[in-house]
Amino acid sequence: MSQLKQQLLLLGMANLSVDTSTQQQLEQFISTSSAHFERVRLQRPDSTLLDLLLGFMTLHHQQAHQQWLHQRVAATKMQAVFDSTLGDHANSFTNQDQHYLVALTHLWLMVQGACNIDYSYSNEQAGAQSRIINGKHEQLPSQFSTDVESLRCQFMQSYYLGKNHNNPNFSTRIKLWFRKV
Repeated sequence: MSQLKQQLLLLGMANLSVDTSTQQQLEQFISTSSAHFERVRLQRPDSTLLDLLLGFMTLHHQQAHQQWLHQRVAATKMQAVFDSTLGDHANSFTNQDQHYLVALTHLWLMVQGACNIDYSYSNEQAGAQSRIINGKHEQLPSQFSTDVESLRCQFMQSYYLGKNHNNPNFSTRIKLWFRKV
């Protein structure tokens, strides 16, 4: 298992509330980025893995964000053509750049939570990403199946998942308490 995947799993990636398409994007990101993370880790041996992961995820999130902004108008027009010609079957086509941005936003916010980044900043970023992904940034029609607020809440669940990564769950706390007694 790569160091990148191991760190993300330690932060709670396995518990992210994402659909299968987003899960596939997460796996693809990990498989294509693990070697890059390892190089970064070797170049900065004095940095903590969490600090490296925050910088690494910020970089990759920013790249995915820029890619989606660049492709968004064309993707919206293409989806409109699918909608008008295919009707109900148009939902079979999804935009990979959009799903990739959703996946990386989940990871990025999870890492922010683990790094104790301020809630207000992460919430602001979650809202901004939700609007961009849903096409509300420039009044483009929505391509994503959830609304802005719902997606923001899902992103913030990822933030709290990272924030609580060191907190044992209730059953673990009870077991630890009984061991002390």
